[in-house]
Amino acid sequence: MPRTPRFGHKKTLRGWCVNTPPTLSATGKRERAYFETRDEAKAHAAELRAKFLEHGSLAAAIPPALSEQAVAAAALLEPFGGSLLDAARLWVETRKRNTASCTLADAVDAWGASCKGLRPRTLKSYKQTGDRLKAALAARTLSKLTAKQLAAALGIEGASGSGAAVHYRNGRAFWRWAAEKKWCQAEAFDGVDAPHVETDGEIEILTPPAVQALMRAAEKYVPEAVGHFALLVFAGIRAEEITKLKGCHVTTDGIDVPAGVAKKRRRRHITPCATLRAWLEKHPFEPLSEYKWGKAFDRVRCLAGWEVQAGRLKEKPEPTRGPWPQNCIRHSHASYNVAVGVPLQALLFEFGHSAKPDVLRSNYVGRASKKAALEFLAIRPIGEAAATGPQLETVESPAA
Repeated sequence: MPRTPRFGHKKTLRGWCVNTPPTLSATGKRERAYFETRDEAKAHAAELRAKFLEHGSLAAAIPPALSEQAVAAAALLEPFGGSLLDAARLWVETRKRNTASCTLADAVDAWGASCKGLRPRTLKSYKQTGDRLKAALAARTLSKLTAKQLAAALGIEGASGSGAAVHYRNGRAFWRWAAEKKWCQAEAFDGVDAPHVETDGEIEILTPPAVQALMRAAEKYVPEAVGHFALLVFAGIRAEEITKLKGCHVTTDGIDVPAGVAKKRRRRHITPCATLRAWLEKHPFEPLSEYKWGKAFDRVRCLAGWEVQAGRLKEKPEPTRGPWPQNCIRHSHASYNVAVGVPLQALLFEFGHSAKPDVLRSNYVGRASKKAALEFLAIRPIGEAAATGPQLETVESPAA
């Protein structure tokens, strides 16, 4: 049994010295502390002696096998500058985190329940991503998963394209939500590489003749949906918000988009321009079911010449305008309004945009000429001329 250290003090050329044996020091090496006076040295020695009696005296009873393990562990930690106590604390913290975590299946189900109230389209997308994760990692503890396992489960490892990008975004949203619940570490998802998506980052807008072709097709083939298209084109209403609007929300004096209808859950009010008032006076807005609106939206775009993936249509004409550009109606509405001088701050509110005016400025300023914007705003229902600005030539839609 090793003898109890005395923690003596003696006078040296550098001052009064107090020795700490290597078996008791934090570094595992002999340590020396120097003091200007004897009283300071005695006080330090007494402090060391008290700590030894309180904690370190148990070291005399350490079994040889445990001592060997401690020496081996210290050797492993030495390159990283860590101590046995640091390692023990980290291990305990990890164990506590794993114990507080849950299985991925339970986490995904809880996440899905917390998302109720979001748009059906968003919920459907989240469910598809959640089902992917559960199919691969249902019984695994969330806190033990690695970035590589998550990427493989999401099906985005080495993948590219918009589909993979959607699963990446949804997976990241789920992981951040779980991290807030203390079920995992948010940083674990940082190692998942985002899929590559081929895009030049440029938005697309419809030309005034293309907008007119769209509205003429609506008037000719789906007259009950003309008011819907007018709100999309001349008010910037989102397509997914249209089916939630009621007749009382839309008048020629103003359009109210309640918080429960708006995508961003923030109410907004839109004052109709002269063009929109003309359309709503001739084609008042009457709500349609989600199915009827979806079918009308697909049919009008197809009959106006665009290539649309519309499984609800039995017969589709040969497209003459190419694929339908994503979000092109809202981009067109914003670009033409900016071109005629609508302030960005006003557009920010009416557009229901959550970004700053700088984002609108970079996306829409200079996107369209003032001449084209005036042509856009001159589009009126069949038989009605524009009050100001040039009247566009009628563009016939393809036959059904």
